[in-house]
Formats: sequence, C-alpha cells, structure tokens
Amino acid sequence: MLKKTLGLLASVAMLLGTSHVASAADMPVKALLSPAPVLTWTGFYLGAHVGAGWGTTESTLTGAAFPGLGAVAFSFPFSQNSRSGFLGGGQVGYNYQTGWVVLGVQGDFAGMDVKGTTPCLVILSCTTKSDWLATVSGRVGGVVAERALIYAKGGAAWMNSTHSVNLPAFAGVGGTTITSRESTAWGWLVGMGVEYMFTKNWTGFVEYNYIEFDKKNEAFAFATIPGLTINADLKNKLSIAKVGANYKF
Repeated sequence: MLKKTLGLLASVAMLLGTSHVASAADMPVKALLSPAPVLTWTGFYLGAHVGAGWGTTESTLTGAAFPGLGAVAFSFPFSQNSRSGFLGGGQVGYNYQTGWVVLGVQGDFAGMDVKGTTPCLVILSCTTKSDWLATVSGRVGGVVAERALIYAKGGAAWMNSTHSVNLPAFAGVGGTTITSRESTAWGWLVGMGVEYMFTKNWTGFVEYNYIEFDKKNEAFAFATIPGLTINADLKNKLSIAKVGANYKF
C-alpha cells in the first residue's frame, strides 16, 4: 500500500513539473505572437512650424479728398508689389480617424517678415510689410503605408500688414515715409500636405498653402498736407511653404 501511494505521488509530481516546463516554454512564443501597438491619428495635438511666404499686393486708387475742394472719386491702378520673406509659429488641432480616413480641424498663428517695395508715381516707392498671419481650417486626408497621412485643407485666414508710401533716399539723404496705413484683411485658403508619424506621439509634416485676401479700402492721410486723404483698394495674395512637427496627446 505504501509503495502504491509513493508511486502515485511521484507521478503527480512529474506531471506538475512537465506542465510547468511546457508553460515556461510557451511564454516566449506567446510574447512573439503579441500584437504590435495600434497607431492612430485620433487625438489633440500641438506643434510648431517655420517656412517661407511670397505673393503680391495690388493697389488701386479709388478717390481723394482735397483741402477746400471735397472728395473726388476715380479709379486708377497704382502699383503691384511682389513680396517675400520668412515666417514661424505654432498650431493646435484635433484629428479623428475612421478606417483609413482622417478628419481634422486646425488653428495656426505665425509671426511674419514678408515684405516688398516697388516704384509708384514715378519718384515714390510703395512698401507692404506683413507682420502676422492667423488661419483656421478643416482637414481631410487618407492614411498610406500605415504611418503617412496625405491631406488637403481649406478655411479662413487673417493677415496684418502695413502699407506705406515713401520718398526714396536722394543725394545721400535717407528716405522718408510720407504716409502709411496698418490694416488686417481676411480671406480664404486652400492647401495640401504630407504628415508622417514617427512614433505614436510625434509627427512631422511638409505643407503648401495658397491664400487670397478680400479687397480692402484704406484711407491714407498726409501729415504734411492737412486735409488731404487718398483712398486705395488693397488686395493681397500669398503662398506659403512650411515644415513642422506636432506632438499628439
């Protein structure tokens, strides 16, 4: 009876030991078969960008008010100013992914040094300098090769610029600004870009935007001739190429 009991206990011990060894041998296999983390574009993000901007400012004189004579209306093309320069800023947004489609909304703000000067009225020069740009846009895109997002965007934009008329330097004497006007114009934008997900949190992108601003009428006053005001329609067009990075929360 004792021999049978000892034999039974030995069999149970061997069985338990074999089961433990088999379970330990299965662990690396199960680890190798564990699914990789799923990458998703869904979530809020915050980032920064730098880039270049170039475009034109078209000016048309639309009337004037002369001292003692009152207002006179007319239409006269004044100048077309080509501008270029650099910009840098940040963006914040949210993406939602369903299948391979990604929908999103984004807001951008950038400081700018985009400017240009052109001759106007023979001896004068006209300068336009843009200082900041803000945009709000919607995005729609598709995921390619798991980590790349190709997208298009469209929305609204606001740009702050200073327009000035200058008497250029002559015979060693520095130039003088004879009148200037600061204004903020709004317009529409369209764009496209490619964004790549390096990790589940970090992405980088390359993007192009075309922005056309609404025509805006401004009144330029001349301090040297009290009562003289000249009105002009100003229309800005701007292209932007930029690169940047985002952190997704």
